[in-house]
Amino acid sequence: MARSDTETPAAGLAVRDIIKRYAGVPALDGVSIGVRPGQVLGLVGHNGAGKSTLIKAISGAIKPDSGTITIDGREMSFSSPADALASGIATVYQELSLLSNLTVTQNVHLGSEMTAYGTLRMEAMREQAKAAMDRFSLDVDVTKPVEAYSVAVRQLMEIAVAIHRKARYLLLDEPTTSLEGEQIGALLDLVSALAREENIGVLFISHKLDELYRVSDHVVALVDGKVKIDGPAASVPRAELVAAIAGDAAAGDLAAGRVKKSPGAASARQNDTEAEGQPAAGTTAAAGAQTEPTIKAEHLSTPALTDVSLTAYAGQVLGLYGLIGSGRTEFLRALMGLDPLVSGQLTLYGKAYRPKSPAKAAKHGLAYVTEERKKSGIVAKLDPRYNVALPILPKYAKAGVLQVKAALKNSDDLLDQLRVLGDRRAPVESLSGGNQQKVVLARALGQAPKVLALDEPTKGVDIGVKVEIHRIIRRLAEESGLTVLLVSSEEEEILEVSDFVTVFQSGRCGGERLAADQLTIPDLRQAAWAGESRRS
Repeated sequence: MARSDTETPAAGLAVRDIIKRYAGVPALDGVSIGVRPGQVLGLVGHNGAGKSTLIKAISGAIKPDSGTITIDGREMSFSSPADALASGIATVYQELSLLSNLTVTQNVHLGSEMTAYGTLRMEAMREQAKAAMDRFSLDVDVTKPVEAYSVAVRQLMEIAVAIHRKARYLLLDEPTTSLEGEQIGALLDLVSALAREENIGVLFISHKLDELYRVSDHVVALVDGKVKIDGPAASVPRAELVAAIAGDAAAGDLAAGRVKKSPGAASARQNDTEAEGQPAAGTTAAAGAQTEPTIKAEHLSTPALTDVSLTAYAGQVLGLYGLIGSGRTEFLRALMGLDPLVSGQLTLYGKAYRPKSPAKAAKHGLAYVTEERKKSGIVAKLDPRYNVALPILPKYAKAGVLQVKAALKNSDDLLDQLRVLGDRRAPVESLSGGNQQKVVLARALGQAPKVLALDEPTKGVDIGVKVEIHRIIRRLAEESGLTVLLVSSEEEEILEVSDFVTVFQSGRCGGERLAADQLTIPDLRQAAWAGESRRS
């Protein structure tokens, strides 16, 4: 039963009874919400719940089939995002929209260039662009193209540009996905300041409940295109929100603080001799006693890494934690042969290992799930079955003839195991983000890896899918004996899924393996920022 404590406001931005159907199926089914100036409205829901459709309807990107959008009680009709922006509504999507080949200045003034007598006032435009960036403490050269900066910086640029364009209402779709540590805290503080000090109404979409509750005055949960919960944040318990979105079972797992690990999972901090390369016996059922690490790096350097040492074992999940730029992803790239090794030693199964390419890494039993699934994880126009089959098609070639049915049968089996929902004969891009992510994971598992490298495996997925992926990862380690390397920006995820955690700082990793169940989030943050504080 839907819970609703308030009516949509007459003063402010409000939508009433919005309906939007695709092929007769409602993506939004009578949604009514509202946000007042000075208020942060937190919006949460599973993938496919209608969150993105709702902000597209509000921002003029799509036209709803019925219902009304009002600003201060005045009914509005937007034919484009430009119309919405002219009325004070700016949207920052999870998929960044700044034009990467243009300079920061050009992006800030796109469509509103400053001229005098038919000539661009470049110096004045640069000054305004610099002021817009300074407001967000972004130390960037506004004459450089946007593509020169990291994804995290570009995310903040998007918000800075929106505010520069005089937004009265700001729609933020997962704004912290590519941020970490102090960047997240600074952004959340800024969101609160924009609402309370500048009277901007903010619609804040996030799957991270800590962030949602930190900034939101009011929370709304969408489930299957309908408002399930609508109430003041202070009066809506987190467990109730999770139960509404993901169901009671998933809520129980999250409330418990971790996905349940088997009795054999590692449960104590390793001793000093283990840290020195003499591991204690592993106890997972699949792995048996651990006498030798699957992966061992000693003082490894690449163009992006300075000095990395670590060990990983079969039957365990090793969490790689650190700030953006710390070297976590870069280590996975080196392991997969995407970045060259410059110095140091890397061994795999006790033998020297110097991968030259991802194909060579795959032959050694490594599979990689990248952070950017849309750029490098899927082929958007192919269906899910072919996406899964692509890396292993040679396996199904006999006498030069591809055994298509056998390959697709294998794909369907993997997709079934991961409970991938949606039309498997339609382009994979038509699936929800969570189901796309499970396709990427199925593609990796189809290679029958011994080592699975996961870079942000639950980025942008809903709470229910996140719990499912966590269970899959634990099962792969405990029952199948895989060595799993997990990179995640979410401290909760690192602690929930990992057996042990090793921390990266500025391209360095000392190799200490910390037992996840003896760590807290403050422990992780302190470890990640220790080097930064010494340099400051």
